[in-house]
Amino acid sequence: MKIRFLFIIFLTISIVMHSTYGFFISFCETTSIYWFFANDRKWNPKTKILVLGDSQIVSGILPETVAKIENVELDEVLYLPRPSQQPEGILSDTYESIQKLPNLKKIYVNLSPLNTSKNSITDAHKQLFFSFGNFKLYHLTDPLLRKAYFGNIADVSWKFVIQIFPYFGLSSNLNRIFYDPIVQSDLTRRRLESESIQKSMDSESGAWIWKSIGDSPSLQELDEFQNLNTSILSGKRNLSIQLWNQCFQIWKEHRLDVVVLRIPFSPKMELDMRDKKANLVSDGYLEKIQSENVQNRIFVYDFKHEFLKEYSYFADLTHLNQKGRDAFAKLLKVNLLNHTNSSAKSM
Repeated sequence: MKIRFLFIIFLTISIVMHSTYGFFISFCETTSIYWFFANDRKWNPKTKILVLGDSQIVSGILPETVAKIENVELDEVLYLPRPSQQPEGILSDTYESIQKLPNLKKIYVNLSPLNTSKNSITDAHKQLFFSFGNFKLYHLTDPLLRKAYFGNIADVSWKFVIQIFPYFGLSSNLNRIFYDPIVQSDLTRRRLESESIQKSMDSESGAWIWKSIGDSPSLQELDEFQNLNTSILSGKRNLSIQLWNQCFQIWKEHRLDVVVLRIPFSPKMELDMRDKKANLVSDGYLEKIQSENVQNRIFVYDFKHEFLKEYSYFADLTHLNQKGRDAFAKLLKVNLLNHTNSSAKSM
């Protein structure tokens, strides 16, 4: 009797949490808000072009731009980037796309030091997956994904707890509301960002100028970033490289063309990365996949030397703004249209 009573209590709590936790999303930070709404994206089996990656894609490329370059209908482009995305997330999306997209022909993805090194984004991605990611069996059966997400039994247990009681996935966001004055003063902006992100999901599949709430943020040359130090990006995360290798192997096995983009960061960040040699690992990996591209199915476009004087093209250190996105779209069309016509040219 007690067991049945406890089961009914826990079931009721779970149902209440699942039906109400969406109300609290607007109190979360930007990346969590985006991941929550990204789960509503629809997988269209007609999809021919799949766009994967992180917030550089979100802020820098519209699905309409890809559709025009590839000369396909807009509903044949599936736009799935997420902020703080890492190669484990891209591999996870790859497995799901192979199952759900029988007409898939090509993948767009961005690669940079942010997803070849061990940095704060790596840890943020894992937390976002635990809080908002959809759990699949291959997260346990694939050894690389299991290593990335579930290093021990406690990780597995915690993911199942959050799946059943989703409020626990919001705890790191909501707790700070009660003691952090910076978060308390930011609640109005978070609500506006939540509305803006939800609108972008409905109208542009989630393409969204980072931190934009109707305006278009812009850097100035005189802006100072005292804590800017990209030296951590110079290191290699071996697991990331293994995960990338697995992605490219699966894409090769399924005879998919792959467009790999190195999207530019802001001038000050690019210059700091050059000084700190933060591009060595990602540049080396881009060279490797090009040298092994015997089937001519991988097209690498490195744009890190573009926009080195165009401060006004960026919303912050890492994301293009509206003006920058428009300029980058023109750059993509000039460079990519040649290979979409011939399917044989890479940079």
